[in-house]
Amino acid sequence: MNLDANIQKMLLALLRKWKLIIIFALLGTIVAYVFTANFTTQTYTSSVEFLAYAEDPHEITDSATSTQTQTASYTSKMNYAMKMLDTYVELFKTNKFNQSVANEINEKYGSSYSASSIRNCMKIEIVSGTSMFKITVSTTNADMSFQIAQQLEKSIPEKMKNTNGGVVQASIEDSAVIATTSESPQYVKKCLIGFLAGVVLSAAYVILRDLLDVRIKSADELAERYDIPVLGAIPEFEIKSGQTAKAKANTNTKRGE
Repeated sequence: MNLDANIQKMLLALLRKWKLIIIFALLGTIVAYVFTANFTTQTYTSSVEFLAYAEDPHEITDSATSTQTQTASYTSKMNYAMKMLDTYVELFKTNKFNQSVANEINEKYGSSYSASSIRNCMKIEIVSGTSMFKITVSTTNADMSFQIAQQLEKSIPEKMKNTNGGVVQASIEDSAVIATTSESPQYVKKCLIGFLAGVVLSAAYVILRDLLDVRIKSADELAERYDIPVLGAIPEFEIKSGQTAKAKANTNTKRGE
């Protein structure tokens, strides 16, 4: 059997079981909705956006002239800051930095944050093609997210100023704001994922069941598989239920006689 015939066979099998596929898709949607409603933790987000810039132009090496004494232009300073951003992002992920942030918050609010708790709730994104970077803090409490983000407003510029001779520093372009509502549970997205999962699983079940079924269902399939002629076939007789009951009654009557 060629590839096209196999594909046609699978498509026909799917069409024959379209009701099963729809049922599985609806079940997947319902499961996704129930799971989202009962097991999704609501989170609150506060974010801070920074601009990284080069403070001392004499520390910048011009790749075109290889001269450190040349006064760099604003563009070259931004390019240098962009190149250094990945280094600073990794610096902000270290235990040393996050523990210092935790210590500041604990001292101010009497809390018990650890380095791992700060790092795990913090997400750092570099805006592509710019020297801007954004830090998003997400926790289960709006005040907690705001406190951490607010402390990062102070800790990050200080860390950059005290690192690498203060060549690259950061200014706050968008300050942290306390979240008034929780993040959306994304019901539509997750229900769609459940729907698609149901379709895929049911389609896989139908196809595998059809492929593993070695029974011969027609004379054409017998001739195609074994390349032998079919001389004849026993037809299927359909007996109505009323006729079947009447035949059984007549049989019982004769036995009684």
